[in-house]
Amino acid sequence: MRIPAALALVLLLPACLSAAGARKYGQPLALKEEVKVAEILANPDAYAGKKVRVKGLVTEVCEERGCWIKIGADKKEIMFKVEDGVIAFPMDAKGSTVVAEGTVSKRVLSVEQQKAMCDKEAKALSKPADYGKINGPKTIVRIEGLGAEVQ
Repeated sequence: MRIPAALALVLLLPACLSAAGARKYGQPLALKEEVKVAEILANPDAYAGKKVRVKGLVTEVCEERGCWIKIGADKKEIMFKVEDGVIAFPMDAKGSTVVAEGTVSKRVLSVEQQKAMCDKEAKALSKPADYGKINGPKTIVRIEGLGAEVQ
């Protein structure tokens, strides 16, 4: 049985694209120097508000919208959050190497803010809220994503 040329091309296209290199999301990467995830987490005040480039393994992907990934390197993880709808990371990115750029943000969440987040998560997952891990203000350090290349 012969496969029409157009159908063969469509079937081979995904293999050709993945062989061609990294899947690119968002803005093109511009920085040359990489900062270690562990360095950002150890010194968040020094990096807050600054654009950085990091490299690591995609350890988690947002299952709802693909709007964030967690990047792991040197036994540390940082969330790389993008604007909803601007970039959607596919679930199959998990386990891949990523090079990503964005601006480091540092926020301190009050007990009330954490409880509100627990309530929202519990409602989304149809389970009771668990406040057991809330024991005071919590500092959140993440990268507000601009662009990424998943290899």
